[in-house]
Amino acid sequence: MKKKNCWEVKNCGRQPGGEKVPELGICPASIATDCDGINHGTNAGRYCWVVAGTLCKGEVQGTFARKLGNCLACPFYIQVEQEEERFFVLMVDDFSI
Repeated sequence: MKKKNCWEVKNCGRQPGGEKVPELGICPASIATDCDGINHGTNAGRYCWVVAGTLCKGEVQGTFARKLGNCLACPFYIQVEQEEERFFVLMVDDFSI
């Protein structure tokens, strides 16, 4: 079974071709190709907490350091952590974009 990316679960519409792109822009997590495959996601789709500029609770979020507290309580983050179990990647070598 294919694991879902954040935009598929949260229905934010900010992925390339998404319905909210004209209004809110493309989510940087959906195009972060250097994160492709982390936690079995497409681009940063299952690693969105390290990417600045993602949309959470209707607001664009800032840097990793500023948003991590909110991310740790996010149902999607918790879902990824549970699905990946011992292979879960929180952060790779101080990598955040």
